[in-house]
Formats: sequence, structure tokens, C-alpha cells
Amino acid sequence: MRTLLLTLFTFGILFLNALSSFAESAPPKFALGIGLELSSGSFGTGSTSTYATAPVIFDWFPTDRIDLELTVPFLYQRTSNTGHAVLGASVQSPATSVAKSVDRGPMNGTGGGGSGSMFGGDYGLGDITVISGYTLLSDSDTSPNLRPSLSVKFPTADENKGFGTGKFDFGAGIAVSKWLGNWQPFAEGRYVVQGASHDETGAENFVTADTGIAYSWSDRLTTSGFARYGSKLFDNMAAPLEARVKVVWRFSERAYTDVYALKGFSDGSPDCGGGASVFVEF
Repeated sequence: MRTLLLTLFTFGILFLNALSSFAESAPPKFALGIGLELSSGSFGTGSTSTYATAPVIFDWFPTDRIDLELTVPFLYQRTSNTGHAVLGASVQSPATSVAKSVDRGPMNGTGGGGSGSMFGGDYGLGDITVISGYTLLSDSDTSPNLRPSLSVKFPTADENKGFGTGKFDFGAGIAVSKWLGNWQPFAEGRYVVQGASHDETGAENFVTADTGIAYSWSDRLTTSGFARYGSKLFDNMAAPLEARVKVVWRFSERAYTDVYALKGFSDGSPDCGGGASVFVEF
């Protein structure tokens, strides 16, 4: 499985790099990206779960102020002990998917769950998400960048494998950022209404947020560090708390990559993880 994911990711990079050579000088209307993300954690249980996510991402910019992003994730999960992963681990995909605009907002960058054993695991399609934002205020000498957004999670994942809840989720958020020279403080919060029944699954409507600061080294290279935190998603899991660092490198006029690493500080987050994505604009 690891060899397959690495092969797909390598060919994806070559494909996107080739597409970028045909890009025109006009402002981009679309962007296509692929990624590979890995994380691992015990989530307060007696077993360790490892997750791999390979998202395919399509961005559309119909105007200078409106953006829409479609994410189709492919998931793989394995636990160190035979049996099903706890629900607290299986819902990391909805939580991180609806917060995607945070991850790719000021810097422009999911896990799954299921059953398996130390010799194998489950894989399949995750929950497809759509996020749309509107730039209410643009970053200027007198105002910050202010971007409210709406999101929906479609229940396309196999709930029997623990990849999702089998229900629609809806979210609303707002992001604010401001360039101060080469520095950019930023923050984003999102409230998510889960469609899963609380009585049946313990699902809770939750808040997730990122707060951090970015630094632009040049027109092509930006780094950032931020904290991700929020309220618990389910009765039987802790609230997430983690730190992330990220690098965005634009290696051509219409293509860029971002790489991140995370460290969890609660049972509601992975113990550690990271990922990389490549995007081409056209």
C-alpha cells in the first residue's frame, strides 16, 4: 500500500509539473492538486492507529473574491490491534476536512478510521467536502483580509469501516489575516453541525480553530507556525490540540507545493503526522 501511494504521488507531481508549463499569464481561474498525508496516534486507547490520506483537490475562482474547493480523499487505516478503531479516531477526517480552508488560507495546504490489524488495514473513498469562501475585505493599508466561508461534507465514506458517520455535516467559518511587512498573523474559526445522531453515536456539534503567524522569505517561499484546537467531536474523545509548522514553495509561475508537520498534545489529535501537496493553477 505504501509503495502504491508513493508511486501515485510521484506520478502526480510529474503530471502537475507538466501541466504548469502550459499555463498562461492571465490570473488563474482553477487549480488542481494532489497530496499525501500520514498520521499516527492512540487517541487515548490501548492501540495505535495509522492513517494515510491521498486527497485530490479542485479549486475554482469564479471572481477575485469568490473561491470554491472540492476535496475527494482516498483513505487507508491500520490499527496495531485486531478490531475496530474507536469512533474518536474515525472522525478525524470530517474534522480536518472542514478545517481545510484554515490549512490553505493564509498559507494556501485529512485521516480516516476503520478496522484492521498489524498486518493489514482498510482503505477506500473518504467523505467528499466542498468549501466556498467570499473575501469580504481585502488586505490593504486600512483593513485586514476577512473571509467568511460555508462548507458541507457529503457522506461518501464507508461508515461500516469507520471512515465516516454516514451523514451530512455543515459548517460556517471566518478567517482573518493581515500582512505587516513580511509577517502575517492569521486566525480562523469554524463551527460544524454534525448530521450524526448524538443518541446513537455521541456526535457533538463542534468548533475548530487555527491561530498562528506566517513569514514571507521571498515571493516564492513562505513559512508558518500555528496551533490547532477546538471542542470535542464525540462524547468519548478529547478535544483536539496540536501544533503545526508549514512551508509553501512556489517552484514555477503556476505551480507550488506545501509541506507540513504536526505534533499532537491531546488524545483528540494524532500523536504526530505530516503531509505534502502539489498544486498547478490554470
